[in-house]
Amino acid sequence: MRSPLTQNRYQSLPVKFNYLAWTGMTLIGFLCSLLWIEIGEVPDLDIFQAMVGATIIGCFQALILSRFLPHAWLWILCTFMAWSWMGASSLGVMGWFAPRTHLIQVRLTTGLILGAITGIWVGCWQCFVLKPILSKSYLWIFVSGISWSLALSMGWIVGEILYSTTHLFLGEVIGLAVVWTLVGGQTGMALSYLLPK
Repeated sequence: MRSPLTQNRYQSLPVKFNYLAWTGMTLIGFLCSLLWIEIGEVPDLDIFQAMVGATIIGCFQALILSRFLPHAWLWILCTFMAWSWMGASSLGVMGWFAPRTHLIQVRLTTGLILGAITGIWVGCWQCFVLKPILSKSYLWIFVSGISWSLALSMGWIVGEILYSTTHLFLGEVIGLAVVWTLVGGQTGMALSYLLPK
């Protein structure tokens, strides 16, 4: 058992954000969500699937953020709300479907645009949770928008290349795993920079 002096010194040690753990947890959350969400080719996943997917990914990410946020459950709630509204909208749940088109150029441009919309929307919700620990929390909106824009376009292209090579829909699933890995990596690196040292 630690003495009070040792306990205070231990508690005052700075906690460093691990972006690799954040990336891994984001990807694991996506893979676990596949137990309840069926990947499709059209953006018509219903709101229930959006709620399930958002809750699972939010929980995994909150495990990392719990060392920095006093109320990490708010991250789960905001992620849940953002994706649920997207699931109820005409946009659909971007992170869980592959486009019907097989044209790389269309996938690139559509991914850039829809990814930016997705990232900005989700980032706006999550920004409120990060406000107590980030002095410039509004930057999270831009980080999320850029991350999702680049990740969705690249993941959709990887999915198409793998699908056209193997003729297996698994290629599209791998492409979506790339999306979540890239989103996790980019947002994780941003958080490691933005969070107070």
